[in-house]
Parts: sequence; C-alpha cells; structure tokens
Amino acid sequence: MTRLLTLGLDGAAWPTLERMMDDGLLPNLSAMVEEGATGTLTSVTPPVTCPAWRCSTSGKNPGKLGVYWWLGLDRESGEITAPDARSFDTADVWDYLADEGHRSAVVNVPMTYPPTPTDGLLVSGFGAPFEVSMDDPLTHPPEAESRIREEYDWQVGIDDVTAPGGSEAALDLIRSRLDLLLDLLESDEEYDYVHLTVFYLNVLQHYFGDGEETERAWQLVDDYLGRLPDDLTVLAYSDHGHSTVEQTFVVNRYLLDEGYLHLEERTGDGATAAAYRLLKRSPVSPETAAGVARRLLPDSVADRLVDSGYPVPTIELADRVDWERSDAVALSQGPVYLNRERLGDDYEAVRTDLRDELATLRVDGESPLRDVRPAEDVYAGDHLDEAPDLLLFPNDGWELYGGVTPSVVERQVTGWTSGNDPAGVYLLHGPDVEPVDAGERSLVDVAPTALRYMDCAVPRDVDGEAIAAPFTALPDPGERDPLPPAGDRLGDTGERDELEDRLEDLGYLA
Repeated sequence: MTRLLTLGLDGAAWPTLERMMDDGLLPNLSAMVEEGATGTLTSVTPPVTCPAWRCSTSGKNPGKLGVYWWLGLDRESGEITAPDARSFDTADVWDYLADEGHRSAVVNVPMTYPPTPTDGLLVSGFGAPFEVSMDDPLTHPPEAESRIREEYDWQVGIDDVTAPGGSEAALDLIRSRLDLLLDLLESDEEYDYVHLTVFYLNVLQHYFGDGEETERAWQLVDDYLGRLPDDLTVLAYSDHGHSTVEQTFVVNRYLLDEGYLHLEERTGDGATAAAYRLLKRSPVSPETAAGVARRLLPDSVADRLVDSGYPVPTIELADRVDWERSDAVALSQGPVYLNRERLGDDYEAVRTDLRDELATLRVDGESPLRDVRPAEDVYAGDHLDEAPDLLLFPNDGWELYGGVTPSVVERQVTGWTSGNDPAGVYLLHGPDVEPVDAGERSLVDVAPTALRYMDCAVPRDVDGEAIAAPFTALPDPGERDPLPPAGDRLGDTGERDELEDRLEDLGYLA
C-alpha cells in the first residue's frame, strides 16, 4: 500500500485556487484544504521549473546542484549550455528510499531525462526530448515505456497550446498523467512512495492566465483529487506561483545600450529594428511580429525583419554575442553572467557598478526590479563559482527577458500573460495530519519531509527542514551520509539540442 503521495502542481498559486474554491469550482480541493494543513511554499531563485523541481526532490539549493536555469553559460567560450538529469549533482528522495528498501513510482518530475535506475518505476518528466529518436528510453525500467505509451496514449508534450485544439490536447495530456497515478496507487506492485508532477497546468497559465482554459485544467485535477484513497497521506505542492505579466524588461537591450554587451552586427539590423518598432504599435507581442510583418509589410522588408531575428531569442544569443568584447550577458527570468576572464581585476568593481545601476534603474518613473543581489547572497554550495554573478528580482507585473529587442521595455515578448512568482503552495492531507495553517516554508523542505514521513534518515547535505508541525507524529530517524549523484550512473547521449527546441516552442527561450 502506498504510504505517501507527493503531488506536484506546477505553478499553483493560492490566489487563483482560492478564487476558484470560493466560486465552487474545486469542491475536492476545498475539502482537502479544510481538513488538512496549508501554507505558502517559497521557491528558489529564480522561481523556475528548472531547477526548482529538482531542488524540491533533493532538498538543496541550486548552489549545491550546479544548475540555475533552463540554460547556463560557459564563461570561457560564451557558449549557451543546456542541462539534463546528468547535470544535477545530487541524489533524490527516491534514491534514498531505495537505499533503505522502499519502492517508488516517480512520474514526470522535470529534468529527469535520461531516467536513472531506481527500485520501482521512473517516467522522465519535462526536459525529455519530444517525439524524437532517443538513445535512452523514457522510463526505467525501459520496458515500461511501450506499455505506458500504449495504455495511456502517453505524449511527452504539446507543440503549441494556443493552436486550434491545443488546450484540449493539454487537457488530454494532464488526464493521462492522472490516470497513470490512480493505477499506480492501486497497483499490485505496491509502491511505498509515489510522486507525480502535473507540468502542463503551468503552460496553460503562462498563455491563458486565469482564463477558461486554465480553469478547466484545475477542475480536471480536482476531479481526480476526489478519487484518491481516503487513507492516503498527500503532500501537494508547487514549484512556484504565478503572477500577471504587464511589461517586459529586456535586460540585454539595457546591457547593449550601456556598453556591457556587444553583438556581432548583421546587415540590415538597423533597418529591421526600425520596422520592428513600427510593429510594436500593433496589438501583438514580439513573438508574433513575424506573422504580422508578413501581413503588414512589403515582402522585402518582412524578410529582413524575420531573418535579422528581432527579437533575438535567448537560445540564439550564443550565435550573436561577441563574448571577447562583452562584459555581461543576461538570460531570461533573472540570471546575469559577467565575463570574469575579460574583466580580470576589475571584476568586483564592474559587478558592483552594474548592480547599483540596475537597482536604481527607472523606466518611465517605474523600477522593473525590486532587488539585485550577488550570487553569494542567494546560493551556497560547491557549485557557487558556476552561478550567475547577479540575480535580478522583478517587480510586480514585470517579466525579465534574456533575448534582444530594439527597446528596453516591451509588451509580453514571449506571448505569456502570466509569469512566475516565488510564492507557491503546499497542502498536507491525510489521517495523520492536523487541520492547521502551517505557515510559510521553503521548497527545499519537501524532500526532508517526505524522507522523515517514510522513516528514512535525512542526508546531511540538504538545506531544508521537515514540515513537522501538522503531523500527529513524524518519525525522526536522524541523519545519514549523502549518496553519490544519480547522474553518475548515466552516460552522455547528446540530446540536449532537442530539449532546447522544445523549450523555445513553449516560450521559455523565446
């Protein structure tokens, strides 16, 4: 019998859920909230799916994992790099459970491709290549993949949720995850621990905000919550919350204008920048500018606009940045990397100057940023030297874009109407949980909570602490030595280009 279910609800935020519960749209969640313990779960920095989910399953901050965002930067070459499961310098909850004799079923945790061997079942989550030839299977054990694809019509992702039929396809995808979850809970395999992450809730929120498409997805989840076994203990939580996007601060445009960043010039950049500014007057985001250009501009001008790459997506920065002449470059959602080798002894002075400039920046009387912090104030661990040099924290209503457009301030560059917010949610429910307001906790508290509930020792290198107060009694078996990183058991398969393509399709690297 499954003792613990951890249910990941990507991007869940209490304001949205509370509104829907008040409207009577989520009766099962309402009952669980009334009977259980709830609180705010503060995410890591930046509050992004990668690396946040693996922070939750390991109990560690990104400085110990060595992954800080969907992409990283090789400072020596200026190359953009893409992490996968092998990049995370950690073992996870299910590895420790297996080491103490427990079987787990882990489904759809982002950034778990390629899958690591475990005692039970692991189905790789978002971050797996999408409908491409894979050298590694999607699952461990490998033979589980064909069964899951056939029985659940398993699709790894949806190309475009905004296309005709896209939101319906997303609902079908979510349904397939939840169908598998119910079957695992009733399986003869008798998994002691089960985890499922429902990722596409967040994708729908990004593009539709709190609209009907998103509401339907939450109602679908609520229906399945009502089918969970009554005697099951559930820890439901999100990796981050979400908030409305009204304006975009184009960080690299600022760095270009102030001389910190240099791009390799392309013929026609100036003319197409002017055309791009013209397009901004139409009610579209830069993501759809190419389509508008085809309708509104002569073919010769439209061709130059599209070919010159306005906007220059984050994923294409490596092809445009002149790293030998640049002092700094930004990625989306907050990370800023400095060229330490070029700056040499001037590194600290330049970093301080840039931090002060950004912290005091005003655009039309508003500050896009509520804070700018150096890496050592945000992270700790063996991988601190690999971290971004500065972390930007957006103000309410602002999105931070790591591509390049001709203007410092844009409308919704990626097409998102909803961005990420640090304030996520958690809910504990079950026969051994008291109905209390459990207060604010950290995302890294999830792993030690799960381990202690399963009466397993907590590794000494975790940053989090178990959420103990809501339980009538939570075992405390003490601490243990860490296990080797799970990625050490995997080789290199070279499928990161496909990951980058999928991330760009979803707007993360636009």
